[in-house]
Amino acid sequence: MTLEQLKMLVKIAETGSVLAAAEALYRTQPTVSVAIRKLEEELAVALLDRKHYRATLTEEGQLLCQKAQTILKQVANFRTLAQHLATGHEPHLKVAIEASCPLPLVLKFLRDSEARFPQTEFNLQMENIWGALEKLQQGEVDLAISPWFEEDQQLESLPLTQISLLAVAAPGYCPPGRLTPELMKERVQVVVRDSSRRPQQSYGVLEGGRHWQVSDHLTKKELILAGMGWGKLQQHLIGEELAAKRLVPLQISNYECRVTIEVRAVRRLGEPVGPVAAALWDEFKRVASSRS
Repeated sequence: MTLEQLKMLVKIAETGSVLAAAEALYRTQPTVSVAIRKLEEELAVALLDRKHYRATLTEEGQLLCQKAQTILKQVANFRTLAQHLATGHEPHLKVAIEASCPLPLVLKFLRDSEARFPQTEFNLQMENIWGALEKLQQGEVDLAISPWFEEDQQLESLPLTQISLLAVAAPGYCPPGRLTPELMKERVQVVVRDSSRRPQQSYGVLEGGRHWQVSDHLTKKELILAGMGWGKLQQHLIGEELAAKRLVPLQISNYECRVTIEVRAVRRLGEPVGPVAAALWDEFKRVASSRS
């Protein structure tokens, strides 16, 4: 049994045919077919059902394919760890940050890490709503700093801080006094677009109302300041505007006008990390323990 044979088995499951797997692996179809037959002989188990035009995995093949995926992931982790040990540091560290998170806190962590590990290049990616967590779940980044929406058994997280979102508008955009959802549906609610590929979910969005979507929180803030709509903004982004009464809090019946969200540092469970990621995680732990 070889890793190449396991890769071929997994690729057949992913692509749906021996031919497609061969093309994806830059091999010939006979090469893949022979390799899988030899694996079947060694294991004494039929992995492919060849009764149809396109060979598919048997039930036994599907079960073994799941084990093969686990083995290949462990091998990849082994190689990654070996690379970290050989070089002494990660050449790159990718961090996804949800754009509503307070940047001064994040930058302090990164500044300290950059001073200790100047040879590591930090790649920061700003995302909205679910975007940072999705990039982490997909293996596109090493760490994420994001509001925590739901539990995920594949992830490990540490609480860093909390942010408050406040429903606001420019003075005069809404009539004075307590407002109703029906009245607010007639006015434009400015909403930041989720950067993830998930089905779009509404958090505090009034269904059936008028909506403008924007790609970032600062654009949303400018539109609301210009009296072109209303919406929830992070309180740490609008402190000066609230004090100068350029923005006013809204009171809407049967609607959460103030929401507090926990911001966490997040990483994938069970994956090897290099010294830079480990040191950064230790800093997150220190902050988390000081909050408890």
